[in-house]
Amino acid sequence: MNSRHDVARAAVALGVLLAVGAHPVLGQETPMRDTVPELGLVRTVSLAEALELARANAPTLEQSASALDIARYNELTAWGSFLPSASLSYGYSNSSSARLDPTSQGFSTTNYSARLSGSIDLFDGMRRFNSLKEAQLGVDASSARYRQTQYQTSEAVKVAYYNAVATRELVRVEADRVQRQEDQLSFVRQQLQLGRATRSDVLRSQVDLNNAKVALLNAQNSERASTYTLAEAVGLREPLAPEEEAALETDVMMPDRQEIVSRALAGAPSLVSARADSRATEAAVAGAKSAYLPSLSLSGGWAWSNSDFPPENRSWSLSLSGSLPLFNGFSREAQLYTAQARRDQARADERAAELSLRSDLDAALGTIEAAVASIDLAQQTVELSDEDLRVTRERYRLGLATILDLQSAQITLRQAEVDLIQRRFDYRIGIARLEAILGSYLQ
Repeated sequence: MNSRHDVARAAVALGVLLAVGAHPVLGQETPMRDTVPELGLVRTVSLAEALELARANAPTLEQSASALDIARYNELTAWGSFLPSASLSYGYSNSSSARLDPTSQGFSTTNYSARLSGSIDLFDGMRRFNSLKEAQLGVDASSARYRQTQYQTSEAVKVAYYNAVATRELVRVEADRVQRQEDQLSFVRQQLQLGRATRSDVLRSQVDLNNAKVALLNAQNSERASTYTLAEAVGLREPLAPEEEAALETDVMMPDRQEIVSRALAGAPSLVSARADSRATEAAVAGAKSAYLPSLSLSGGWAWSNSDFPPENRSWSLSLSGSLPLFNGFSREAQLYTAQARRDQARADERAAELSLRSDLDAALGTIEAAVASIDLAQQTVELSDEDLRVTRERYRLGLATILDLQSAQITLRQAEVDLIQRRFDYRIGIARLEAILGSYLQ
């Protein structure tokens, strides 16, 4: 899963919704909320339930878990190389012509045989130890990647969930806008009857109402689309909607920035996996060097054979053998240089992972800090814009303001409400991104 792409996609979706609401299209039909299928028919879930569904159904988690299983089986195979090997062979033959049996010194047409043999490597130049270390580090790297996938999946679910909450709040904002525009149209018509407004003012108010209805319809469509985005994030087919109580809260207690950086450098999954990969390549280099050392193995067996069954003639064997490679066409050198090159690449990847981690941390913390600093200001702007609209309506009633002033106040209030939602959304996305980087929850 590419978590950054999921975040960017959700942010773009929210931005498109805001842009459509800010620049509505005229000349379209404007059905209201009650003509759209209600979201009450869609299954609603809490954030905790959505995360639990993702843990059980997300395809990326299944893929990462399979990779971890493979790494563990590789470790088991590495342990098995320290154990002796054993095999059992047996045979039976029958022919139409008699043949000399060297065991019984007679002629027979049948022959029975069985052999039990085994062998064990006594010394192989530390290749098994290096292979075991490499396999164990592979398990560490796969475990870290699995944990990273878990938190990236959690991030994707949170992005989709909070995006659905944000689109629902935008529907509320657009519904309030429609109501205000209806009130304004009624108010302007009353002023026209009193001779305090013009026919043009009424027409402008009607256009504003139509635009508000179009924006509401677009917001409802985005709300419906967000239910399928949330279902995709958790790995289900049917749409899911946030529970009614869900909100873009800003109640997470943030640790100190230096503490967060220290936590990330010590245990961030991306860095842990890069470090494990780097150490595994060092073990591979050591394994490649061991090809220059001699090997020693012990083998033995026990055999039965005769023309009668059960066989009575038995024999045993025991051998100790060793080898020292002198020249193999530069194959060892090529393997060693390849292992060293991969080690250098892994070290570079580890450094790149740390640099990327620091950059991602700064970006996530910057998003959170900017959102925290702007949320209170955005809330104040909403209150001030609402008061400004009330004052402008009164000034318009007294003939001290034009319809353009009234329109401007309406636009300012709506934009302030949208900005407040955006700031809260950015805060939640920043928290989710930071938790995915750290590989742990802040709360």
